[in-house]
Amino acid sequence: MTIMTTNKYSQFFNDDPWDSLNGLCYPEGRRLYLNDERFWVSVDDGGRIMFFVHEGGEANLKVLENLASLDIHLDTSFVGDTRLCCTLIDVDGDLKNKFSIVAKDIAHNCSKFSGNELLSKVQLRIKSWANFLKPARTGLSNSEYVGFWGELYVFSQYLMKLHSPKDAVRFWLGPEGKKQDITLNSTAIEIKTSMSGDSRSINISSIDQLEKVTPSLFLLHLVGSPSVDGHGFSLLELYESCIERIQHDMETETLFLNKVTQFYGKANNEQLNNSISIISETMFTVTDDFPALTRKNIPTAITKVKYEVLISEVNKFESEKSIEEVIKNG
Repeated sequence: MTIMTTNKYSQFFNDDPWDSLNGLCYPEGRRLYLNDERFWVSVDDGGRIMFFVHEGGEANLKVLENLASLDIHLDTSFVGDTRLCCTLIDVDGDLKNKFSIVAKDIAHNCSKFSGNELLSKVQLRIKSWANFLKPARTGLSNSEYVGFWGELYVFSQYLMKLHSPKDAVRFWLGPEGKKQDITLNSTAIEIKTSMSGDSRSINISSIDQLEKVTPSLFLLHLVGSPSVDGHGFSLLELYESCIERIQHDMETETLFLNKVTQFYGKANNEQLNNSISIISETMFTVTDDFPALTRKNIPTAITKVKYEVLISEVNKFESEKSIEEVIKNG
């Protein structure tokens, strides 16, 4: 897959930050981000591309270690200043293009910080991109796989078709661990995905999932089945269809990639390529009398809950509104 990077970011970043360095070598460098003079790019003495953050004061942090493809180190040779340097040590495939996305994202998202907080935030952001740069492919648990597939399906087949790519990515909060998976203007949607044979109940895994934080809350239950006839969608197909739609908007593409990488980068090849077909899609309205455990109706001493809601007992809460109507007008 080739990731495109031409878009409105061009007013702040060069498309290829390391283009035309003309032999410039660290500790010299060139500005990465026109909005902040602390972010730079360079090439080390071995010809490897790098970016660094030059901040005033002495650093008090432990650098990240054992990151695939990257070397992170502190350069303290500047009196009164510190540099956090990140070097790409692996040049396989499209890693340079990915590294460019990561460097721009870090500069854009971390420029509001300063001092040790800046350097710490930069490292946290680097860590969040680790599975994007060099996917682990160790495999998701079955619940992670089914849940992520369901969210990506709804994002691709509904959010992306009913809203602009920028708004769609902004509305999708599931990968960020927020209370509900989708939050629109005044509506939230929690997505639950089951496989056929396991669909008599809906698993609720936290106190917050059915806690109303918007005027309207819906529970979308998807039931899927392994596809053996070429129908359905695989994680790879859903992912690539999203990338195709947003690849000309660097800001939106970067936000999408950062959201999905922790799950998509962990999925193994079987999980990436196996297709799932949707058997049913049911939207429930979560009203005050919907059978749910929330912070309002359980003792404060209880901090974590997991429970199952019988579908046969909540059929009366099935929404009269279609999925399209809720997502389009929410």
